[in-house]
Amino acid sequence: MMELKQLVGYLDSYLQISSFQDDAANGLQVENSELVEKIGVAVDACHEAILKAAEERCSMLIVHHGLFWGRQELIVDHIFQRVRSLIMADIALYAAHLPLDAHPVVGHNVIIANRIGIIDRQSCANYHGTMIGVMGRLPQAMNLKDAAEVVTNAIGACRDLIAFGSEMIRTVAIVAGSATDAGLFKELKKLGIDLLITGEARHGAYHLAQEFGLNIFYGGHYRTEAIGMQALAQHLQDTFSLPAVFIDAPSIF
Repeated sequence: MMELKQLVGYLDSYLQISSFQDDAANGLQVENSELVEKIGVAVDACHEAILKAAEERCSMLIVHHGLFWGRQELIVDHIFQRVRSLIMADIALYAAHLPLDAHPVVGHNVIIANRIGIIDRQSCANYHGTMIGVMGRLPQAMNLKDAAEVVTNAIGACRDLIAFGSEMIRTVAIVAGSATDAGLFKELKKLGIDLLITGEARHGAYHLAQEFGLNIFYGGHYRTEAIGMQALAQHLQDTFSLPAVFIDAPSIF
């Protein structure tokens, strides 16, 4: 057991919350009655995840996608249901969006890079002045089909594969979630990236990938971001000897 403010202070520092310009309200979003006995982590602060965290008797839920984004939300409709359920179960809610994409130890992108065996790593994917992605090389060049199989074995099923780039793959960039911005594609083209690994496909990405000559592996928005959440849960359990569990509330995307 530990005080909520102590754990929040650690997370704020460890995840470097104040270093990011983000649409998300990163940090503590909902308080509890000051103590944390068990931590739940989930991708989304959806009602399903909150109810499952309550069933697990968690006193804190840490998510990648929190309740509050870019403007003051009214506590009505689905927001009311989620906040009410958190308060009724005495669960604090903490959100870390870009800080978890970019984190060098428990971030989604670095964990995916670890699983694939990426070498000669550098940061990439400039977002408002902060690099949130990981790039590097496969240990050996391989054709696109074999590279897609390596990624599938590391993170799960391939949802979609866009093939407009080189048939031989050596350089790889990883930006979990949904990476479709034209500025990012331009950056990756300049960097000579053979394959982008991301999560969710969007309509506009197809023509952009064709025009920039990129290959893109889509592993699912939820699946690629669950990876970092699970790593964070293990880190907190190891650091504080508090039980920490992954709350699975999957999306089809």
